[in-house]
Amino acid sequence: MVSALLLSTPGAKAQRAGGGPPATDPFGRRVVPARVVPGGRYKSHSFAGGVLRVTCTNGSMLKVQSWAEGVLKVSYSANSHPLKADSSVSVVQGPAVQDEPKGILATKPEVANTPDALLVLSGPLANGVTVMIDKKTCQVSYHRNELSFSQAGPIFLYQAAAPTTATQPVPGGVGVRFRLAPGERLYGTGSRALPLDRRGHRLELYNQAHYGSQNNEPNLNIALPTVLSSRGYMLFFDNHAPGYLDLGKTDKNVLEYGGEGLTSLSYFVITGRNQAEILERYTALTGRQPLPPRWALGLIQSRFGYQSDAEMQNVAARMRRENFPLDALVLDLYWFGGTTRQGDLAWDRSKFPDPAGMMSRLNKQGVKTVLISEPYVMLTSRNDSTVRTQGLVGTTAAGQPFTVGSFWAGPASLLDVFKPQTRDWLWGYYKQLHQEGAAGWWSDLGEPENHPEAMQHAAGPARAVHNAFGQSWAGILSEGYAKDFPDERVFNLARSGWAGMQRNSVFPWSGDINRSWSGFQAQIPVMLGMGQGGVGYMHSDAGGFCVGGIDPELYTRWLQMASLCPILRPHGSGVPPEPYYYPDPYKSSVRNAVQLRYQLLPYLYTLAWQNTARGLPLVRAMDFNNRYPVIPPPPPSKADYLVEVAAADDWEKPKKEHFYRDIDTSAPLDSLVTKALALANDQYLLGPNLLVAPVLHPSQRRCNVLIPSGNWIDFYTNQTYAGSSVVGVPAPLAHTPLLVRGGAFLPMTSYRPSTALYRPDTLLLRYYPDPSASESEFTMYDDDGHSAQALARRQYETLTARGFCTPMQTDVILSSNGEYPGQPVFRFLRLLVQRVAAPPTAIFFDEKPVPAEGYSYDPVKHELEVHFLMNAGVAVSLRGLKILTTTAPNAAPDALTLEAPDARSFGPGGTTLHYTRHRRTSPTAVQPDRRNPKLEISSVRADAFLNIFDSLGQLVFTEALSDEPGPHALRWDARNAAPGVYTAEVAGQHQRLIVTQ
Repeated sequence: MVSALLLSTPGAKAQRAGGGPPATDPFGRRVVPARVVPGGRYKSHSFAGGVLRVTCTNGSMLKVQSWAEGVLKVSYSANSHPLKADSSVSVVQGPAVQDEPKGILATKPEVANTPDALLVLSGPLANGVTVMIDKKTCQVSYHRNELSFSQAGPIFLYQAAAPTTATQPVPGGVGVRFRLAPGERLYGTGSRALPLDRRGHRLELYNQAHYGSQNNEPNLNIALPTVLSSRGYMLFFDNHAPGYLDLGKTDKNVLEYGGEGLTSLSYFVITGRNQAEILERYTALTGRQPLPPRWALGLIQSRFGYQSDAEMQNVAARMRRENFPLDALVLDLYWFGGTTRQGDLAWDRSKFPDPAGMMSRLNKQGVKTVLISEPYVMLTSRNDSTVRTQGLVGTTAAGQPFTVGSFWAGPASLLDVFKPQTRDWLWGYYKQLHQEGAAGWWSDLGEPENHPEAMQHAAGPARAVHNAFGQSWAGILSEGYAKDFPDERVFNLARSGWAGMQRNSVFPWSGDINRSWSGFQAQIPVMLGMGQGGVGYMHSDAGGFCVGGIDPELYTRWLQMASLCPILRPHGSGVPPEPYYYPDPYKSSVRNAVQLRYQLLPYLYTLAWQNTARGLPLVRAMDFNNRYPVIPPPPPSKADYLVEVAAADDWEKPKKEHFYRDIDTSAPLDSLVTKALALANDQYLLGPNLLVAPVLHPSQRRCNVLIPSGNWIDFYTNQTYAGSSVVGVPAPLAHTPLLVRGGAFLPMTSYRPSTALYRPDTLLLRYYPDPSASESEFTMYDDDGHSAQALARRQYETLTARGFCTPMQTDVILSSNGEYPGQPVFRFLRLLVQRVAAPPTAIFFDEKPVPAEGYSYDPVKHELEVHFLMNAGVAVSLRGLKILTTTAPNAAPDALTLEAPDARSFGPGGTTLHYTRHRRTSPTAVQPDRRNPKLEISSVRADAFLNIFDSLGQLVFTEALSDEPGPHALRWDARNAAPGVYTAEVAGQHQRLIVTQ
């Protein structure tokens, strides 16, 4: 039962006046189709420095160049508008020098001029892509091995229709179309609460805040102009103008991009062997995310909002007392005085009399302080006069300060973050606050949320620069730290951004999400879609921010998932977001989840390094490693590896083979499981070795999980699930399903309540030897956890674990390279070998027998522990090791899932129940008898009918269920139901319903 404290909590309130949505909707107008202006034909071309320039008969110009390995750039300028110098807010990588005499660039591109087309033979630089330009249309197409795709016509101009009293057409601009292949899937595009495959949708490229968002919201706070194709290429449209992506909505066979008000257009084509390689190249182009401070991977507790020094101290103390870990507390707008004081950027001394002392005391407890700031300065702010008289804000067309009268909290000005003087002014505040002890930042409302189109900025009109605003704002922090605090890492919780935002150390979240099961379910495709656009730390207000009431089960399941996400940050308004307010068993389940996260810190920190070094997101789609038509080279043999290790010196960046060796090459590309993996919206990979299947429905205690190729092992029970299949996995309230890849190494540590207490001198290395993965490898990364120069100064350690598993012998080879300040001379390593049937016949440590005290065996866990002190490296040989590989019993998947109803508590009118059937089943002729349900029900297939029982167990409603696969809805009007508690049941699954009147 929920405690009295929970029941007395006031209803949820929005973080804006009146609880309403943003006052402006930039896409509220009716879209009027634009007129396409026909393009020209080929006229002439020139080729120099690896760049092909084509002039067309209408005066337009096309430029094609190899930019980097696997990356091509295409630029277009309309007639009478010469190609301009690049003014990208996204691209930081310059083009490769084409006359480089050695290495990958040694082979120069060549142009073949035929009567019908120009062929750009780009060679190894662009990963073997050949570009063809049709002379009749100036249409561009691309060919590489089995991959072939093309524009659906030339790049084109479009002109807006004439305005009328009833319409306001979208301004004209430039657009381009691409042909789509049958079955081609389209991923990425930013923060969208849509299925992972975005094909069939028309998406706005304009950052927007949507209050209380949940499933099926297509346009949210972060739009990315990137589309990742399942055929092995990414399209990146390099302009921050408002625009759209039509992904087969208007024409199912065409992808169309349009940029508003443009006379020129640039896009990049990025190819690779799989998503990993494409994202590696894309993030090299737009910038990589710097390493986070280690504390950022701990529990960051937030709410709207802590209002005093005493409250901060009390929260920290109770988290410790209740045995919850804690690494940071977030201060919402009360730190500067509340809603009407936005823009003050100075402490409210009546509630926070000694902020430096408060932050110092918290820091000594291992708790950092994160401060919110907004880009708005209210007329009631102490800084209103300063920013308006000094010209630090957006202006009217006449150059006067623009007052945003519709801002949710009251009239305000919007800081012009494009102005150097504004950036200096704002950094002055951030610098002072940081020197007082602020460790991180919360950049809210940065779309900007309310951005009148009549406003002018130094960089252009509001609408034209809107998408670049968050990018520019985040740059103030990253540039300021680089100048004044170059040894410190930046942590910036940002709500909005644009392509390349990751390089500014932003850790984005999905905005003001609805506190509901629908809001929770939306977070997986939001997070994965951002990862497929190069942003690796997307997360959510864990537990849900607004609108919904108290639901302990929803909170528990959300925190369990968030503990296995890039960032863990409970946050909410109106109901308690702190875990200690919830009763058991919910509180204990959350405690177990967040403590497991702290045990996984060595693994999570390594994923952060992978993101920094190669651009790989921490959370990955289920087909992340599935190969495209080009098959990667096989891994080196054991003998080759040993020679390589012996010859290796200190690594600045490990070779790719050492770094990432889990490319899936075993599942056929056309298998049903492979296709299903590409569409999975309800599970994900956490790095290369963990599969997370969050529980997304109330009362669900078992999940159907889609298993990639190879064996996967239950983290909690050590039971084995065979790959390339769908299995039913237990999902008790105590934990969410978590599977480990067969053959994987999983570095862990003992639980401690703060990352400040992290001990690098002890490592728990779980190993899951498996016959299906005879060779496996994982490289762990470690450094001091806070130095921004760790990689540049080569002050870090890599520990590579390599496993070789055969029926007669299992070997583990460990090799440590590098050093950093504070690194222990020796590490106590506990090698925990899983699924061991019995102790091995012999154990050797560098070819020497290990004495009995050097290992132990737990027959209940089936875990063998070998422990030793390690310095540079060691080889452990387990002779005669037998692994338990029998697959889990009772693993058949459920035929259907009973899902959350539209309303769990309702009056007249009833509610709609939902279920998804996973596979077709045979029809059933026998229906239960309401008068004596127990007599007949045994002869009915369990998933054929939905039954509703009252609190006495009497059947009050039954309805046959569809046998068709897919989602279904079923209405119960509760017409004859008395007020009370009811249970909807099908196939052993239950939903609790409350009829109020």
